[in-house]
Amino acid sequence: MTLEDGERPRPRFRKRTEQPVGATDPEALFGELPRASNGVGALWSHQADQLRTYAEMPQETPDVALELPTGSGKTLVGLLISEWRRRTLRQRVVYVCPTKQLARQVLKKADDQGIPAVLLIGPHGTWDQAELARYTRGDAIAISTYSAIFNLNPHLNDAQTLIFDDAHAAEGFVAEAWALSVSRNDGAYEQLFDVLKDSIDPSLASRMLAPDGPTTDRSTVRLLPIGTISHHANDIAQVLALLQGDASYRFRMLQANLASCLFYVSWREFYIRPMIPPTFEHAPFTNPAQRVYLSATIGDAGELERAFGRTGIKRVPVPAAWDRTGSGRRFFVFPGLASAPTEPTANDYDSGPEVRLVGALLELAPKRLVLTPDDDSAHHIANAIKVPDDERFTARDVEAGIQPFIDAETGTLLAPNRYDGMDLAADSCRMMLMAGLPTASHLQDRFLETKLRASEVLQERIRTRVLQGAGRCTRGPQDWAVVIVAGEDILRFLCRDEVRKSLPIELQAEISFGLDQSQVPADDLLFLAKSAFEQDDIWIEDAEPELATLRRAAVRTPQPNVTELATSAAREVKAWNLAWRQDWEGATRAAIDVLEHLTAPGLRSYRALWAYLGSAWSSLSAPASNSAAERSAELLRKAHKSAEGTTWLKEIQPLPSAMLDSEPVDEESVNRVIELLNGKFKSAAKFNRLSAAMLADLNQQNATKYEQALVTLGEFLGAESFKPSGKGRADAVWLWDPMWILIEAKSEQTADGMLSMDYVRQANTQLTTMAEDREMDSPPGASISVIVSPRSIVDPDAVPIAATHLHLAPPRLILDIAHDVVRAWKELRGIGHGVASETVHPEAARIFWEHRVLPTNIRERLSKDPIRGA
Repeated sequence: MTLEDGERPRPRFRKRTEQPVGATDPEALFGELPRASNGVGALWSHQADQLRTYAEMPQETPDVALELPTGSGKTLVGLLISEWRRRTLRQRVVYVCPTKQLARQVLKKADDQGIPAVLLIGPHGTWDQAELARYTRGDAIAISTYSAIFNLNPHLNDAQTLIFDDAHAAEGFVAEAWALSVSRNDGAYEQLFDVLKDSIDPSLASRMLAPDGPTTDRSTVRLLPIGTISHHANDIAQVLALLQGDASYRFRMLQANLASCLFYVSWREFYIRPMIPPTFEHAPFTNPAQRVYLSATIGDAGELERAFGRTGIKRVPVPAAWDRTGSGRRFFVFPGLASAPTEPTANDYDSGPEVRLVGALLELAPKRLVLTPDDDSAHHIANAIKVPDDERFTARDVEAGIQPFIDAETGTLLAPNRYDGMDLAADSCRMMLMAGLPTASHLQDRFLETKLRASEVLQERIRTRVLQGAGRCTRGPQDWAVVIVAGEDILRFLCRDEVRKSLPIELQAEISFGLDQSQVPADDLLFLAKSAFEQDDIWIEDAEPELATLRRAAVRTPQPNVTELATSAAREVKAWNLAWRQDWEGATRAAIDVLEHLTAPGLRSYRALWAYLGSAWSSLSAPASNSAAERSAELLRKAHKSAEGTTWLKEIQPLPSAMLDSEPVDEESVNRVIELLNGKFKSAAKFNRLSAAMLADLNQQNATKYEQALVTLGEFLGAESFKPSGKGRADAVWLWDPMWILIEAKSEQTADGMLSMDYVRQANTQLTTMAEDREMDSPPGASISVIVSPRSIVDPDAVPIAATHLHLAPPRLILDIAHDVVRAWKELRGIGHGVASETVHPEAARIFWEHRVLPTNIRERLSKDPIRGA
């Protein structure tokens, strides 16, 4: 390369083109931007209001959250704040998105508005160094993803402002940086059991390590004892150090703090993480002068603080008028509520009438979105409605994301567990299916839901997922979509008054309208959905006025206990930060502080968890200290008291020297079982005859035989068991002094149709009637009523009136319990026949516990599906 004079003009030094900002706040900055022709010409009033409120806050406020619902221009607000801080404060700003696809969309919006921005996504080695330098010099905003900030060695570690888009979805992106999953397909899964085998329940290990088969226990989630993990931390680390790939990086985030993690285990995996992510020690997150959280729904229960591990987040609430405006129009369709079609229709879909109607509804549109909680459900639906392989799209492509689906003329986008991070505006997609309730995205959530029964803690997260999922195809005021809602769990969730009233006004109206309109013959519902999809005159003339009426009548009401959960969040963050530092004494005191402020009756199970955490941390604080041991024991007693009615705590940390049947109801059951073993069921022939008849009669539909088999089952469970006389009474009653279980059986029903309001009303009163028979003021507090029916759909009008003690169970669950109790009896007969009661009692308790047929086990198994919800 030589310097020679030639024909071309000599290069000149460039002058700085970006003038100093004259705007005093982000709203005023908007008028100075050199927008492209397709940029936004004016701010909406609610955007301006949010920017003014933000500008009034001190510039050094460390954490600010702005709530702007879907379609309200959240991204532009975030970009204006980003650009204002970059130009006014001369700060390096990173705008953080959940996915690469959304990062690209934000870059386009920045370009449209004339906001200088660079895209830094994917492996840092592929980043354009000139673009990176523009960010580093403060000449442009960096647009990236959560994974670029929350990882072992982030290369965007010098930001001075962080803007987090879709912060309501952050729990999965932030916490997963400190979470490790060990699949059963990895050799480390079995090796972890080898390390822990001397310290955990042998029956748990055998069930988890059992090969795949018809009796495989896939549903169980266990929390392993904290003390056990601490004791074996070095051996566990040696096993996990052999992990490869992404798992090895995640392990390195946890390696020094394994004793501070919770270990969950299921048949599919180990899941290891702290309950709240220790972001306080992650400098790329804590060093910036300000973190701004943009959320479509901040929530009322402190989930934002738990997700990011932060306290003191200042909130800019959603503009008041927006709550009654909404984003676009949706027609919610509930196929499970439709009756049989007035005229038979021919189609070749597999399965029952709900699947056939879902398939017919989806055929109204050339492009469809299918949202499910997991992969298996998405592919099952695609197979059931016969989606061709070449018309199936996923969001798994690292680079393309969902763009191939957006560009296609026809197709079905399968999006398991993607309730956020997808924009399908305008004609991209106007038909979507939400199948199943998105309750648990990982084992910690599943433990809280199924074992701890702390569903109130998860309600905010579930509500947010449903709310966000329903808005994937309505991204602006002019959008519209048909939203098909399938599955008894999500249907019952949306039927609950307290859930619907906690949603935005517009969404309340749309869901209430859909629930009402869906209770028609299937072919009529198909026509109504077609009107909504086409936005024809029938929709405009009939539906819109009715929706307007419902919107005017709706009132938004927070769900119960959210205020207490919100105030608890800061205490919980403090406790987990101390536990991560392994300051066990400080963590114990903080856990006690959490515990003492969780006083609402509905949070009793969550209180039990915090009492257990305090007990475990106290025992680690000073192992040789008598005072620490006494405090630990007292906290454990409090935990067991709050955990009554569940089995999770007895599984991981029973009270010292306590029997497996330490609860009075279990002890009573075991005593009665031993009496039967040496009395009524002493004869092997009689036991075999009765147990075989019971199993056969529980596997058929005749009501008389089925009800008698339920009575026999109650006897085998060690209950006072009988069928009360009189009209409207339960079909079987299982009584123990501290707890009753009443069964209303609908064995002759088919799976089609809904469980009626009459059945719910009848079952509501059966416990009270039994108390009157016993001349008691009320039944024992832990008592429940159970409707056994093959029908999983409940009349929407019956859900709000269902008593809190009323649950729904399928006949197959009763049959599973019956098989389990017969196996327990056969094992007991092999060792206990003719042996003195005091000798056989501990073995009987152990056998019934391991087969999960003690009364506390039975209550837990039969109360998984409360009709009204938690």
